[in-house]
Amino acid sequence: MRINSTAIKHASIAIYFLGCTLQSFAQAPAREELKRNDINRIDSLTMALYSEIPSHIPATNEWEQDLTEESFNSAMKHLGSSIPFDYHETVVKNIKYFSRLSPEYYDRMHERMSLYFPVFEEILDKNNLPTELKYVSIIESALNPNAVSWCGATGLWQFMPYTGKNMGMKINYTIDERKSILTSTQKASDYFKNSYGLFDDWLLAIASYNCGPGNVQKALRRAGGENKNFWEIMRFLPKETRNYIPKFIAMAYVLNFTEHARRDEYNQTTEYLVPTKVDSSLHFNKMCEYLAGDDKKKLLGLNCELIKPNTQYATNKTVLLPYEYSMSFISDNDSLVSHAILSKKEINAMKGVRYGSSGRRYHVVRRGETLSHLSYKYGISVKQLMRINGLRNSRIRIGQRLKVGGYSHRKNHR
Repeated sequence: MRINSTAIKHASIAIYFLGCTLQSFAQAPAREELKRNDINRIDSLTMALYSEIPSHIPATNEWEQDLTEESFNSAMKHLGSSIPFDYHETVVKNIKYFSRLSPEYYDRMHERMSLYFPVFEEILDKNNLPTELKYVSIIESALNPNAVSWCGATGLWQFMPYTGKNMGMKINYTIDERKSILTSTQKASDYFKNSYGLFDDWLLAIASYNCGPGNVQKALRRAGGENKNFWEIMRFLPKETRNYIPKFIAMAYVLNFTEHARRDEYNQTTEYLVPTKVDSSLHFNKMCEYLAGDDKKKLLGLNCELIKPNTQYATNKTVLLPYEYSMSFISDNDSLVSHAILSKKEINAMKGVRYGSSGRRYHVVRRGETLSHLSYKYGISVKQLMRINGLRNSRIRIGQRLKVGGYSHRKNHR
């Protein structure tokens, strides 16, 4: 049976703080009286710790101290991670920087952590990866699934279009799986697993997530050998990557061992997100409206990969819903389906088909479509399409409205 790495981490943290509790008991004036009740009290405290603290809640904010190498290492070892959270001057600089960010920033982070971190931890743990990799997503996107960088990297884990497609992600006019909480996290896990297999070093694997394995291998060669660690090849890496690992380590420290480590109003109200199988013929907006009313934006935001609001485009016909809404979906399924099922007109509209007042069909051109594509789809030759639409050549543009109706579909044509 595989041991849950998150459980081991929290057990280590619990042992540390229970040790601190015992030490404070030993120093108290009424030590003898306390000793008679210690075991029962500590046992109940341990059970409370395991049962009440969700996995995304940081250890504590009670042990602020001067940040020395000894205190830093003492803190980070209680995460129980296989990732080497090394002390370094650049890490200290980033800890000081992150510690000065506004309380509003950390309120926002904790609100998102309460949603996404349990999902991240489950997927990372299933892939036998350190759950502390979840902090990479904060550095990448500040936990915003709609984040888009200046160069086109998108989603919680900031995949570029080429990288995403190369890893099997769907990126088109109906869906962008880079924005999917489930799919993007699984693909990030695949990337980390492959990179760790290549470098056998977690910090180098994480660095390659930022700059690519080629740049890390190049830096290793320039540093004079394959057995070098991140800090030894740091100066040979791209400038952004040199600060990427220190940011990652600093964020892990700040969110576990500083005054920003806890926001009880978010941490104690965890919403468990449930992958929910849905019928493929539902209008997703109507479905969310039925389930959540005015709060439907929240459900839409958890599935922002769906560009077209049709559940048939959802990955594996699965959407992500908070537990209470997932249960409502199951219990009220008949009523929900009758409310949210797509009409034939809506289905055609999502395929790009429109109807004029005379009943003639029109098609609105989408990205990647050509006249040859439409010719095949509607069983009408390219020449006919050009003639009835008054086109002088075969060039068409996105959003252009073309007549396509009144012709029977033929699979093969000239």
